[in-house]
Amino acid sequence: MKKLLLSLLALLFFVSAFCQEKDQSERGLRNTDRCLILKWAPASLEAGKLTLGGEYHFKKKNSFEMYFGFPTPTTHDFKYDNSTSSLQTRAASVLAGYRYYLGRRSASGFYVEPYYKYLHHQFSGLLQGDLNGESASFDTHSDYKGNALGLQMGVQFFIAKTVSIDFFFLGPEANMGTFSTTATDISSILPWDAVDASDAEKDIKDALSKIPIVGKNVDVVVDQNTKTVTTHYSGFIPGFRCGLSVGIKL
Repeated sequence: MKKLLLSLLALLFFVSAFCQEKDQSERGLRNTDRCLILKWAPASLEAGKLTLGGEYHFKKKNSFEMYFGFPTPTTHDFKYDNSTSSLQTRAASVLAGYRYYLGRRSASGFYVEPYYKYLHHQFSGLLQGDLNGESASFDTHSDYKGNALGLQMGVQFFIAKTVSIDFFFLGPEANMGTFSTTATDISSILPWDAVDASDAEKDIKDALSKIPIVGKNVDVVVDQNTKTVTTHYSGFIPGFRCGLSVGIKL
């Protein structure tokens, strides 16, 4: 993926330089009509990825945008069964969008942007909980892969005509994705009895029921012998995108 990003940025550099030269020599258009903005979305580090990208502005009100998210594992605390656990999360993503600005200035002001996004997100670690009145430790792994179509709305402005601030505040999206988890009790070597298995299944279903739309449609399977709870869901998942990026105009 790193080679793909470097190739993309090199291509954008070349196209941008060529277009600006032609722009000035043949048609006398302003430099700001065509430019390249390299961007970084800092908040994505919390999701376990480093997100870098670029916006190629080819007309006064039109541009193409692309982001790549590279996995950078990070640890977060989660609360479950009145206990706090530390789980590691990591993600990889690709986003491509077509942006249209509604203001009068080039590459500035309010915009709308239909986009496509691919996301692969994982988390893993030991989840501390309670099983039939006893403390339990679950070796937990989660995996999500999804493709989304969305419509982003936001506003972009420049500081000193060079540093861009892009605030994308409203981005509803429709995902088609697959989500699965496995949680294995490693507290002891003894298998679960029927009561333990029932309690584990109830805890998971209670937690899933709090997830709107999707929660009640997740499949839950309990294996008493391996002391493992497995969940799986495949289908429509509603989503929402918002955040902030900082960039440099070349």
